Amino acid sequence: MTSSIEYTVDSDRATAHVTLDRPDSLNTLNDHLIEELVEAIARAESDDEVRVIVLRGAGEEAFSAGYDITPQGDESNPVPSIDDLLDEFDAATEHVHAVWECDKPVIAAVDGYCLAGGSDLAMASDIVIATESAEFGYPGLRMAGVPPTLIYPFVMNLHEAKELLLSGKIVGAQRARELGMINRVVPRDRLEDVVRAEVEEIRKMPGNNVRILKQVLNGTAEMQGAKPMFTFGELFDALGHHTEYGKEYYRIAATEGFDAALEYMNERNKGTRPSD
Repeated sequence: MTSSIEYTVDSDRATAHVTLDRPDSLNTLNDHLIEELVEAIARAESDDEVRVIVLRGAGEEAFSAGYDITPQGDESNPVPSIDDLLDEFDAATEHVHAVWECDKPVIAAVDGYCLAGGSDLAMASDIVIATESAEFGYPGLRMAGVPPTLIYPFVMNLHEAKELLLSGKIVGAQRARELGMINRVVPRDRLEDVVRAEVEEIRKMPGNNVRILKQVLNGTAEMQGAKPMFTFGELFDALGHHTEYGKEYYRIAATEGFDAALEYMNERNKGTRPSD
């Protein structure tokens, strides 16, 4: 099977570059990529010479457009069971936990779409540097569900998280910066230089102190409930997919095709119930 992750280390071995390498599908996250990504994070973490991990997406269109949501069901049984969804979401969030728990700082270098599960991956990183053409949000919530790793409320304030999650809208890089989702917005041709400069600043710190500080800072969010909400997100996401609107998305995907399901997902108006 073709690799979905490109892993390289700089000549001075200070930086491990981990690239999501599915540009033809906007670097969407499938099982194979997630498994390889977890392995790449572990590989970099175990290399004592590596000080920083840089995450990016291949190509210029997307960091990652989110989870690969191509429906797998059929017309006779289009909606996955709760148990199947719970198993799926448990496996599908391992990479976010790997980045969050990694002892080494992770910089997300974002260009293009950074959506849904892809934005969770970026938000779990320690520093996010984005180009002016980057876009952020969780449009997949319009098909029903909850982010399986509910990290937005822990990187921005509650009103800002609600602005994005209650609408499923997408915002540009400057608005994402105002919302606290990213550290910096730079021109595309400056992204690599700015990331490299950030790595050099981190290298001035003792590596073991960075390790301690990352865990202490993440612990602040965890004391506010970050870790439990990562788990609860999986549970409520499975429930959301079994609401009437969630089941209708799966039915349309199975009977009319994925494009029709996406059109349904982005309909202008949906009522409280499908009959409204």
